[in-house]
Amino acid sequence: MLRKLLTTICTIEVLAPEALITSAERLALDNPRDCDWRSWVTPGARLEGLVFLGMMWRSDASYSAFKKFLGLIGLLALLYPRTYVDYGGKVAYTNESTPEWKPWVYMGTRLVGLIYVIISLDELRSES
Repeated sequence: MLRKLLTTICTIEVLAPEALITSAERLALDNPRDCDWRSWVTPGARLEGLVFLGMMWRSDASYSAFKKFLGLIGLLALLYPRTYVDYGGKVAYTNESTPEWKPWVYMGTRLVGLIYVIISLDELRSES
């Protein structure tokens, strides 16, 4: 089920990255219209989607490695949600943009991080 869900998200990321990013901004930002993406954000999102699809579907071993990678990312999001989100904003938005995150974003980041860590730990447990 996880593979199917992530495949759907990554496929949208490859085919329509602007729509996915814009939807996420509307959910997460109080000021999405005031924030301008850096020039690499759209092609970077496409590349990310392609890489993740490749990792998920190349082989069972690459899918396993992908889930472990999620754990690493999740650990950072779980332990340092404010730093994780704020750094992402600095990387993705131009210097003239100041993203104003909705109050739930940091806790939501922590929750997603926890889910990623659980997925990774489950993968590690199943290998043992």
